[in-house]
Amino acid sequence: MLNEKLLDVLSHPADGAVSIVTNGDDGPHLVNTWNSYIVVTPDDKLLIPAYGFNKTERNLSVHNDVILSIASREIEGYKAKGTGFIVKGTTRFVKSGEDFDRMKERFSWVRAVLEIAVTSAKQML
Repeated sequence: MLNEKLLDVLSHPADGAVSIVTNGDDGPHLVNTWNSYIVVTPDDKLLIPAYGFNKTERNLSVHNDVILSIASREIEGYKAKGTGFIVKGTTRFVKSGEDFDRMKERFSWVRAVLEIAVTSAKQML
């Protein structure tokens, strides 16, 4: 599911902002993180450390679908340098277990881990 170009964006050392959009009863809600914070599991799930994300968690407890915008000016796109992806998936918040412990070791401030099972990843640029 995750192609090589998206993995290049996620692993590039020049940090890029990642936007996470959820939908709540009062409409869309947006939070951001950094591409370097995202861990890709062997089964292509994305793990994102959550410090706040309280409204995101509330929204996802009702509608567990999420959309992410992930981009980098440093990775070659279709026609020039710079590419981006729209990633869709289903989610859950993980607060214990192996994935949580691994993320807590890397990010001491984490209160939960947003786990995203990717359902589509479309390159936009």
